[in-house]
Amino acid sequence: MEVRNSSKTIHLLADGGFSSKAFIQGVIALGFAGFIGMRADRKTSTGQHLRDITTPGRKIELHDLPGVLLWLSWVWLPAKTGDKQEQRFIVSTVPRTAQVIKHTGKRRWKIEALFKTLKSRFGFGNFGQHSKKGVLRFLCLSLFSFLLCHFEFLDRPDPGDPAWPNWRDLACRFRQKFLAGVRLTELYLEIDRVNAVQDALLHHEF
Repeated sequence: MEVRNSSKTIHLLADGGFSSKAFIQGVIALGFAGFIGMRADRKTSTGQHLRDITTPGRKIELHDLPGVLLWLSWVWLPAKTGDKQEQRFIVSTVPRTAQVIKHTGKRRWKIEALFKTLKSRFGFGNFGQHSKKGVLRFLCLSLFSFLLCHFEFLDRPDPGDPAWPNWRDLACRFRQKFLAGVRLTELYLEIDRVNAVQDALLHHEF
C-alpha cells in the first residue's frame, strides 16, 4: 500500500513472460507506468506482427486488448560470438517517446543480471526463508556481500577495461584481504581433521 499510495509514478519493468492480457490490464488499473517485453509474433488489432513494425514509438492496440493504447519500441541486444544481434520488443502502458521506452526497457536486463549474479554467487540459489524477517535478513546479507565485492572491483589497481567482473574471484580476493583470520582458522581446523584421520590410520596399521 505504501508503494501504491506514493505520489511518484511507479515504473514497472517486466519481460515477455508477463505480457498477458490480464497482467497489462492490472498494471494499467494500478496506475503504474509499465514497460513490458513482447514476443515478436504478437499481433496488433490490425493483424500486423510487431516484428513488421518499422516506426519506433508507434501507438498500437494488441489484437486481444482492443481499446487499450500501448506505445511500442525495441532494443537490440549485443550479439554473442557467432550470433546475430537480437531484437527485443517493449511496450509502454503510458505515452512515452521511443527513446524513453528503449532507455527504460533496457534497465530490465541490468536488474536481471544483478539477480542472476546474486543467485549464482551470493547465496540466492540456496534461499529457503519463510518468514518476513528471514527474507529481509537473507536479502540484506546477499546485497551486502555483493556491494563488498563491487567495492573491491572498483578498488582494483589497474581499472583497465570495465568489463563484467568475475564475482567468484572478487569474493575470494575480498575474503583473503579482509577476512584472512576466518579463512586461516578454517584451514587450521581442516588440517587438524586431516591429521586426526592420518593418525588414526597409522595407529590402526601398527
